[in-house]
Amino acid sequence: MPALLVSAEVGARETRDADHVIKLASWADWEAVIADLVKLGFTRGRGEEEHRLYYRTGEIDLIPYGLTTGPEEVLIWRKSGNQMNMTGFSDVFRFARPTEVIQGLTLPVVPLWLFAVLKVIAYLDREFPRDLSDLIYVLERYETSGEESRRFEVASGVDGVTYETSVAYLLGCDVRENASDKALELVKAFVAPITDAHHKVINTVLREENRLYSEERRQFVYQLIQAFRKGLA
Repeated sequence: MPALLVSAEVGARETRDADHVIKLASWADWEAVIADLVKLGFTRGRGEEEHRLYYRTGEIDLIPYGLTTGPEEVLIWRKSGNQMNMTGFSDVFRFARPTEVIQGLTLPVVPLWLFAVLKVIAYLDREFPRDLSDLIYVLERYETSGEESRRFEVASGVDGVTYETSVAYLLGCDVRENASDKALELVKAFVAPITDAHHKVINTVLREENRLYSEERRQFVYQLIQAFRKGLA
């Protein structure tokens, strides 16, 4: 599996594909970009996977931004008619920063807090368990190193937040301070109904981890989400 560099602090995470966003003005521009990529050796996905491209053993999900209509920010794919919620994608272009992903290759990469927001919105859109796994991965590892960490101050000053869950609280704070209003609203709506450790979201995470019957893990995932909620408030 290829590895996706999420952050220098949290290391690499295995993934089947890499996600890329491109700003376009029309579907004609989209077809022109795809045609150019095919000339470079990419192949298109079949069926309803209009966003999927392949290059040798790699899979790339290429998402066009700017082709939505109306205030709801919904992209409707032309062939399949499938809909994709594009809330939060405007933040991609505001906050992505040039990052050297491997030696000699620098690409714009979104910050971890925005990665988490997009994973929440993706889950609300399609309910893929993998999106929840990615979210929990970040909730556990956000701001985990260095003398500049804010964790000690949070753990001693925020009721109900421990040192272990302080990273999730800080992630919530950064989402609250930086995300667009609509994206923040969606993230808050996602965490609001998770009021006990047996919620279906937590069951899905544990099932993906093959730890469905681990009460210790169940409680910790629940505590992470509650700390995240506190940061969002």
